[in-house]
Amino acid sequence: MLQPAARTDFGVYEPRNPRVSHYYRCVEAHFEELEAVWDDRYSRLYGFWRPYAMEVIYRYLDCGDLHFGFARVKCKDCGHEYLLPYSCKRRHFCPCCHPPVSPDFELN
Repeated sequence: MLQPAARTDFGVYEPRNPRVSHYYRCVEAHFEELEAVWDDRYSRLYGFWRPYAMEVIYRYLDCGDLHFGFARVKCKDCGHEYLLPYSCKRRHFCPCCHPPVSPDFELN
């Protein structure tokens, strides 16, 4: 027999702030430099700089920013509302959009 889910008090919603992470600041500070030196330093080993890489990086830098769009979320029961910023959906690049691997599904 299934047990009802335990109610957990999650408290107040705290939006994430990707701009404070070291990863975000590193990408923001150095990706244009990487693009500039790519042909000389890395193209022979890794191939040409793909334009899609810039799209991924720009979308990552805009990820979670309310200025680039959001959804208004409202509880039907209590009427509480908050704004949920759109994500970049760049899995394997954005740590916020790439879910952690569940131990149940890890590969050996």
